[in-house]
Amino acid sequence: MRETSPDPIAPDHIDSRQVARAFDQAAGGYEQFAALQQEVADRLDAHLNFTKITPHRMLDIGCGTGFLSGRLRQRFPKADLLALDVAPAMCALCQRSLGKRRLPWQPRRMVVAGDARYLPMASGSCDLVASSLTMQWLPDPVAMLREMRRVLAPDGLLLFSTFGRRTLDMLRRTLASIAPEHAGRVLPFSDVMRLGDALQRQAVQLPVTDSDLMTLTYPDITALVRELKGMGASASAIRHRQGGLGGRKLLRQLAEAYPIDSDGRIHATFEVLYGQAWHKPAEYQHGAGVIPILEE
Repeated sequence: MRETSPDPIAPDHIDSRQVARAFDQAAGGYEQFAALQQEVADRLDAHLNFTKITPHRMLDIGCGTGFLSGRLRQRFPKADLLALDVAPAMCALCQRSLGKRRLPWQPRRMVVAGDARYLPMASGSCDLVASSLTMQWLPDPVAMLREMRRVLAPDGLLLFSTFGRRTLDMLRRTLASIAPEHAGRVLPFSDVMRLGDALQRQAVQLPVTDSDLMTLTYPDITALVRELKGMGASASAIRHRQGGLGGRKLLRQLAEAYPIDSDGRIHATFEVLYGQAWHKPAEYQHGAGVIPILEE
């Protein structure tokens, strides 16, 4: 029996199969609702401006339609790239975005469907292991951190972003004002201190965490809920025991209770946490990777 992590950054009530279905269904219209994901991918990629690394093999976990994968390919055009996502429809769109190598000497670009907690790769096979806004949708984020470290090669870099605890704080508080039990419809995210502690417990060196607070505006609560569903992050997928946000009665109550600004618009806050660390030369447990690396 697999041991589950007691780490406090691990959320509860996440059904991985439901999450996979939600993102699979959202894939077709994902990019029209994904301005936030694109901006975070840009900011995560910018972290590489301050590092000295020339990877030969890269891994993007939770690639979606390819926002971060595309940036990594542009930054390191000579490196092989493996992109992974739990939703097959997302994988298909990412593969189409990246294209395939046309000549044998060109770097490989491979997209596979898989679980971030059980990476289908050999230990120590990637020089750069990156992920943007994926960890928060897992029932055990620490398992993903362990896997990222397992596949990291000596002198390699681990780099990721995830949502922090202040994400959708006003939505959570407004739901609680309607009825206390409604607050549970918004997933509780990690805080930067707990994330930093979890990262330090991996076999890494020079771990660094930081955060951004981003505020987006919407014409009304319906537009916010529509965007959350369009990006695959519907409450019904994430807090499935609580139900979604799409009921007409609840939407009416939210519209009446949610604060509006002087222009009649509403605000939603997204806290984004960033983490990075380097491979620590030490004995580390070796998992059973089944992809040596990027075999087409």
